[in-house]
Amino acid sequence: MTFFMKLLQLRLLVKDFKKSAEFYRDVLELPVGWYEESMEYAIFNNGETKIELLSRNAMAQVIGEENGSEEAVPFHFLLQFNVEDVDSVYQHLQEKGVNFLTEPHDRKEWGARIAHFRDPEGNLIEIYKML
Repeated sequence: MTFFMKLLQLRLLVKDFKKSAEFYRDVLELPVGWYEESMEYAIFNNGETKIELLSRNAMAQVIGEENGSEEAVPFHFLLQFNVEDVDSVYQHLQEKGVNFLTEPHDRKEWGARIAHFRDPEGNLIEIYKML
């Protein structure tokens, strides 16, 4: 099976969402595509590959690591890949030995189907498909 994974966005997982959002919006003057303070989420439309901000605690909840301490949430970014079919890519990568943190599931508030795993260095990766 061959599948295509296109780098969709770089998601920066931040400690201080508001301060970070102000930096990318006001200092770097990147155009805001979506800003939702209650979700601690923003996306900046700076080209084909976008930059997202999400609080580390919010991401930890998504992958089920919600202890809240810095040690429990050590990641600073997430690579997000757009795929045609999250479930088939999930199955294919599992067959190749990838251990997933989350099974494919819908995030209705994001309008997406997603699954998560880590690379050998522990970097967080998300496969993603708009619903």
